[in-house]
Formats: sequence, structure tokens, C-alpha cells
Amino acid sequence: MLGCSDTAITAEEVVMKSIENHGGLTSWQRVKQLSFVKETTLFFEDGTVENKINQLQSFHLKTNFSGSIKWQENEKNIVISFNDNEISKIINDSLVTSFIELEEARNSFFAAQYVVGQPFTLLGKGTKLILKDNVFIGDIKTYAVNVIYPNDTNMSDKWTYFFDSHTFEMVANKVELSNHTSWIDNITYDESSGIKFNAHRKSYRLNSLGEKSYLRAEYFYRNFKIN
Repeated sequence: MLGCSDTAITAEEVVMKSIENHGGLTSWQRVKQLSFVKETTLFFEDGTVENKINQLQSFHLKTNFSGSIKWQENEKNIVISFNDNEISKIINDSLVTSFIELEEARNSFFAAQYVVGQPFTLLGKGTKLILKDNVFIGDIKTYAVNVIYPNDTNMSDKWTYFFDSHTFEMVANKVELSNHTSWIDNITYDESSGIKFNAHRKSYRLNSLGEKSYLRAEYFYRNFKIN
């Protein structure tokens, strides 16, 4: 699967070319508000459904960054909101006060914003990009780029993103966590807004050989609205 590194291009150039493929940095920087519906289905190892939820995610990306994630789960109405640099979580009109639960909510909110904004968000301040060996995903030759985030340690999750070497579309990513490794395929994209957002993704658990073991999650994104 591995080939020689292409030294004629840098990791930063790969990401910038991917940004152009996905709509261009100028278009992304013009977005003030972004909303969409995300459908998530989690699967057990035997293929049966563990859980399925639909979230309405909304982000105000400019001055006074804010947003919310709303969904229903187990007959509960749940809302995570971020305003004035404060996170809040409400379950059936009751305000959550647990510090641990609020930190989890904060992490979920920022992860959601970060994921939907890829590859644009890979240019975050202090982020280090490292071009690795070329990798063939099926018959597609890709550039593999490791991303190291500010404050990362040896114990932090390790992220790698894969870009089509011809079109520079972001086709997949891999994350190595402390207890497992996941591989996420970007299946289709939604270009209705003028920016290429994910429309369908599948996440697999990998075994010790780096092979897909089973489908852990499937994601659908729809009803993108930007202004």
C-alpha cells in the first residue's frame, strides 16, 4: 500500500490544494453562519444497530463564535449551546451542572464544528502538518498528511488525513486512540452550497493488522444552509 514520498510538494500545499477543491478559502471565510442535519448510526460488532440519532447543528463562525447542537435521544430533548465562551447543556428543560458532563459537551461541540469544516479547519493556528508516504486507497493514490495539534503529547490521539493525489479531494482519515484505531471513508459530498461538505461517511474499527474489522458508525449530512 505504501509508496515513496513525493518531495515535490509540501503538506501545507496539499492541504491548500484540497481547500481549493472543496470550494476555496475565500468562500469559506465568507461563511458567517452554517447549519445542517447530521444523522449518526452506531453499530455493534455483529452489525446490529446500537443507536441512531439526528442532530441539528448550527454555528456562527465570525465575531462572538457561538452555536448549538440539538437532538432527541431516549425520549429526551437535548441541547448543547456555546455562547459568550460558555458551554451549556439542557436535558428536557433541566440545566446540566456536572463539570465532567459539561466538559464532554464542550469537546463534542468543538469536534462537530471542526469536522464539518475540514479541510479548512486543518489550517488552525499552531497546527503542524507532516507529509508522509503515499498510500493507495483502492486504486486511488493519495497524499497522507499527519496532523499534530497544539498541546499534543505522546498520549494524544494521532490523526492522518488522505487526499487524492490528482484532485486533492479529502477521501479518508485515520485516528489512532489509546484503545483502538478508526478509519473513516468520505463516501460522497454535498456541493449545493458552493462549498464541498461531507454528505456520507463510514467509520470502521481497524484490527491489529490495520485492516477494517467492522463498521462502527455511519454518518449522513444534509440540508446545508450557509450565509
